[in-house]
Amino acid sequence: MNTPQRPAFCPECGHKLASATRFCPECGARIPDAINQAAAADQPVTPPTVVIPPDQAPAPPTVVIPPDQAPAPPTVVIPPDQAPAPPTPPFILPSPSTNAPPDPYMPPRPMYDSPAGINMPPTLPSPPTKNNQPKRVLVLGLIGGIGCLLISLIAMFGFIIVAILTTISDPTLFPNPPAASEDGSPVIASPSGNILARDDFENPETSELGTSNDNSARYAFEQGRYVIEVKQPKLLVWSLLDGNYRDVVIETSYSTQSNGPPTAAGLIFRYQDENNFYLFSVSSDGYYALELLENNQWITLIDWTQHTIIHPEHNRLRVELRGDQITLYVNDRRLEQTRDTTFMSGQIGLAVTSFDQAGALARYDDIIVRQR
Repeated sequence: MNTPQRPAFCPECGHKLASATRFCPECGARIPDAINQAAAADQPVTPPTVVIPPDQAPAPPTVVIPPDQAPAPPTVVIPPDQAPAPPTPPFILPSPSTNAPPDPYMPPRPMYDSPAGINMPPTLPSPPTKNNQPKRVLVLGLIGGIGCLLISLIAMFGFIIVAILTTISDPTLFPNPPAASEDGSPVIASPSGNILARDDFENPETSELGTSNDNSARYAFEQGRYVIEVKQPKLLVWSLLDGNYRDVVIETSYSTQSNGPPTAAGLIFRYQDENNFYLFSVSSDGYYALELLENNQWITLIDWTQHTIIHPEHNRLRVELRGDQITLYVNDRRLEQTRDTTFMSGQIGLAVTSFDQAGALARYDDIIVRQR
C-alpha cells in the first residue's frame, strides 16, 4: 500500500510547490530547506542497485586495420659480419659443330696422359754429328797437282759418257701420270725421308710405349700390335713417344673391331701437355677431322668430313708437317691441307676416342716418324 505524499506550499504566496523546489515559480521567493526536506522525506527511498561482475577477464581491445592498407612485411635482418653469398655462374655446354655428323663429336677433355703415368721431358733428337778430321799439311801438293788434274779430266769424261747412257734408259725422266682412284683423285706415294723413329711393336722391351690397365683404358702389346682400349664412353686416351719433333712425316696403320662400337683412331702431334696439342682423328663410320686443344679448349681446324677412301676397319694415316702447314692423308690419299701456328713442335702419340658407347678399341701395327 502506497503512503500518501504531503504537498508543499510557498510561504509567501501559498503557491503549490513541487518537491525539492528552491524558488517559487509564482513569486520567486526562496523556499526554505525545511519545506523541501519535509517534501523529500515524504518520497519513498529506492535502494541503489549493486551489479557484481562475473568471473570473466575483460576482452582485449580490437585492432582494426584499414581495408585499403596491407600489413607491413616482416623485416629481414642480415648479420653484420656475414656477406651475402655470391651468385653461382651458369654452366654453359659447348656448342656442337654445325657440320658435324650424328655420330662423331668434339672429343671431351682428355682424362689420361701416358700409360706409364709419367710425362717424359721433351728432348730434341740429336742431329747427326760429323767426324772431325784433323788438318794435314799437303807436303807434296805441288808435285802431285798436275797428275791429279789429268786423272780428274779423264774421270770427268768417263762420267759424262755413263750419265748419257743412263739418262736414255731412265724412266723417271719421263714419268707416267700418277694412278687415279675411283673418284679420279691421284694416289700419292709414301715419302722416303730419313727415319727418325720407328716401332713395329714386336718387342715390348724396346718400345717407347708402355702398358697399363685401369677403369678408363687398357694399353697392351698383343701379337705384334699395340692395343688401346677405351673403357668409358666419350673419352679420349693416348700414348706418347719420346722426343720433340718439328717438320716430320708421321705414319701409322691400325684396325678396329668389325662389330664393335663407334671408334675414332688417330695421331696426336706437337704435344705440349695434356691441355695443348693437335689431334687427327678418323672414325669407323667414314669421317675425319683435325682439332686443336689449346689451354683445354677444343678448336676445330677441319670439321668432321666424310670420305669414301676411309675403310670402316683398316686404315693407314699420315700427317706431314712443314712449318705451319699441316697435310692429312688416309690410305696414301691426300685429304686436306691447312695452316696453324699455335704449336710448331712437340711430342707424337697414338690416340683412340670413344663415342656414346664404351669399348672402343684400335690395334696399331706400327708408327714411323720420317724427316721432312
